[in-house]
Amino acid sequence: MNKMMRNFLITFCGTAFMLLVGCSANTQDKSYFQLASNLPVQTPKTMKSTNRFIKIDSIDVASFLNKSGIVLQTEDIKYVTAINNLWVSTLSQQLEERLVQDLSLLLPDYLISSKSLATPTLTVKLFIDGFHGGYNGDAIIKGRWIVTNNKNHIETKPFERHIPLAKNGYDALVKALSKGWQEEEQDFANSITY
Repeated sequence: MNKMMRNFLITFCGTAFMLLVGCSANTQDKSYFQLASNLPVQTPKTMKSTNRFIKIDSIDVASFLNKSGIVLQTEDIKYVTAINNLWVSTLSQQLEERLVQDLSLLLPDYLISSKSLATPTLTVKLFIDGFHGGYNGDAIIKGRWIVTNNKNHIETKPFERHIPLAKNGYDALVKALSKGWQEEEQDFANSITY
């Protein structure tokens, strides 16, 4: 009986080991994504002088979105976070970087920064309530801008965009989100009249 038990344990452990090796060999590689911009990068050749400063005060991303995985809405009430398709940095960090870089190009007469460099002409707070794939095949971006001028006058601008994906997959989703975000930045820049 002892020999039979030992053979059983050896067979069982060998089978379990093979299953573990087989499962680990089938794991999907992780993919990392970053928001892109199609705005032309321009390097100024001289110092820029301005007395207009826009401070990006905060970007508040809904907690279910501000994770490492890209979020998909699979039903009207169900959201899932990807395990292998991840943002290269948090969504709030990426949106802040894009916003500073793109508004600097879209509003060349302003200094744009998320740091306190001087008394701001305008202070911008951004709330992101949607930045994900929808179950209908669109990328969804929604939220609101809160802009305060140096006289404490506050304006708010809600937004919601549904951008169709060119094809299925996370690559297409991130490209659609990037395109929609850039369009929202351009609309926001066009609304600045101060």
